[in-house]
Amino acid sequence: MPLKESASTHDANLVDILLGSSLDGEFVRDQIAGVQRSYNTGNSHECNHSLTRKQTLDKEQLDLLRKKELEAVRLAENDYVEQAILQLTQIIEEYPQYGSAYNNRAQAYRLQPGMANKQLIIDDLDAAIKYADNVQTIGHAYTQKAILLREMGQTDDEIFYNFSQGAKYGNEIARMAVARENPYAKLCGKMMTETMRQLRNPPGSVMKP
Repeated sequence: MPLKESASTHDANLVDILLGSSLDGEFVRDQIAGVQRSYNTGNSHECNHSLTRKQTLDKEQLDLLRKKELEAVRLAENDYVEQAILQLTQIIEEYPQYGSAYNNRAQAYRLQPGMANKQLIIDDLDAAIKYADNVQTIGHAYTQKAILLREMGQTDDEIFYNFSQGAKYGNEIARMAVARENPYAKLCGKMMTETMRQLRNPPGSVMKP
């Protein structure tokens, strides 16, 4: 099966899980490990937003940060979540405008049992959105935030906004979630259901099963 088709099937299954219940930790674990391709890597027109932020780090600094970040990701892959968080925190303390580290730390936080301080995760995702210099990180951060807000019982409008931003920046999971969470589509669905009910059971008729 081609990679794109396989990834899309996996994405669709994940959306079913996300919108039907609370998020399973394996979803985040897959993305940290790079197994889940949640970003649309196809033609550029498929992502309808360009990014004009400039990278403030030189190539040598950036290469070093990415190496350290990859080490932290591998720690998280191997269930050394606390160590991964410590390493990512060190990166953030040294380079507080390195957006990708915030995004990965948010993912690592979500791998912790209980995930008690969800506001801490939201803060990291907001920082990732603010500082990231690539659309993939921003799209991923918005998508994570939408999922987390859903778990926290926030308003549908707020959840939909963050999913739609994730979709705008090319995140495949967000794109499919938007299609399912669209409040207008939900309203149309409810109206159609009510119309069909009235057609089946007009006023004065005997109720049909």
